[in-house]
Amino acid sequence: MSILLSSNMLLSERFPETLEYVRKLDGRIGVEVFPTFDNPAFEPALKASLPFLKTLETSFHEPYYHTDHTDPEGTPRYEATMRMERQTAHYAGLLNSRYVVFHHNNIRVPEDDPSEVRRMQEESCRNFRRVEALFAAEGIPVLTENVGVLSRGNVLFTQEEFTELCIRENYRVLIDIGHANANGWDLFRLMRDLKDRIAAYHLHNNDGVHDSHQRIHNGTLDFEKFLDVWRENGVRTDWVLEYVETVAPDREGVLEDLKYLLKEYHF
Repeated sequence: MSILLSSNMLLSERFPETLEYVRKLDGRIGVEVFPTFDNPAFEPALKASLPFLKTLETSFHEPYYHTDHTDPEGTPRYEATMRMERQTAHYAGLLNSRYVVFHHNNIRVPEDDPSEVRRMQEESCRNFRRVEALFAAEGIPVLTENVGVLSRGNVLFTQEEFTELCIRENYRVLIDIGHANANGWDLFRLMRDLKDRIAAYHLHNNDGVHDSHQRIHNGTLDFEKFLDVWRENGVRTDWVLEYVETVAPDREGVLEDLKYLLKEYHF
């Protein structure tokens, strides 16, 4: 398995800057591509980076901006979402990527309409299978992520519902430890409950409320305990360092965290 750096902190035309960390670490890490096909500057930057990316381990996040999987087939946002999914599948196939990360939803969830929440849940599950089939054609598995943050009002599944869903639907899973922390979930129980299904983790930290994607030791999440439980589980997974644009200026700090992860990546 691998340690990867998400390009989430260096979006669109800045995407090639992500590769500088790989070079500084002599290719010991890979890249999780965070695509922004809604921005015309992104695809040329990705194309220019393909020769180097082909020498690395890569994964893809699915498109996030202006997308959602709770809309029915044929609606405008569904069509826009699937158009960008097809673009992502094309490049993930070119790079023989390890997997693509799926969000069941991005938009807000109504607090006072349980029937609409159920509809959104069911529609997102149907759309998961459509996305899964699209990427299967490229030989790329799809991982579902625990998404949404209470402070943004876009949590579609509780911890119990998410765990039950992953088991019932036989999903492979990516656990975002920052989302779990911001939502007050029991991260370590989640890790144990979904143990053998987990293929990767998004690593970042926060204040326990806001999804701020800070450095791994900058927040209320006990990162050392995360490492302990990860080793206790005994399942080798990918680690994906997923910071945001506000962290990007701290280049030495990001590099320090990557070196720390490389040192700790063992049982």
